[in-house]
Amino acid sequence: MAEFDNMLRSLPVAYRRDRWVRDLLGCIAVLDEKQRESALETVEQLFPDTMTWILETEERIAGLEGNAALTLEERRTALQARWRAAGKCDVELIQRVCDSWKNGEISVGFAEGVILLTFVGAYGVPEAAELAALQEAIEHTIPCHLAAEYLWRWLLVREVAAMTVDELQTHPVSEFAFEE
Repeated sequence: MAEFDNMLRSLPVAYRRDRWVRDLLGCIAVLDEKQRESALETVEQLFPDTMTWILETEERIAGLEGNAALTLEERRTALQARWRAAGKCDVELIQRVCDSWKNGEISVGFAEGVILLTFVGAYGVPEAAELAALQEAIEHTIPCHLAAEYLWRWLLVREVAAMTVDELQTHPVSEFAFEE
């Protein structure tokens, strides 16, 4: 209603009390508010973290059709990875693609002709759908003559020895590995 008050104050004093003018300004104010909301919604479509209705079009342009089964967040992540994959392939480019992944805590390295992707954040193997989306983005990014190797982070016995019982109970069994 602030816009209505501003419009009303900008009129000559004689018009401010006229019922027809006030009704007309009320209609204009409602229309103006709808246009502002529409403009803000359109602005949200410019950023991958807030895309909704334009996401399908962007996926089609990026060659990511068939992602309808994924969640909205997974689709946005895949699109970001595809956008970041443009350009000359090097470790920095692969790191940018990995950073677009929602868990994003992956260290990228290169050793003996193999690209090493080390999960440095969460313990254990990520969710299957999330991992599949990341692997697809990586395979689309790296040259076909290079292999990619994924390394997971596990809780080792030496790390567990320093934990309290309460800390141990916060980790599922799938996060543990045993040394030889």
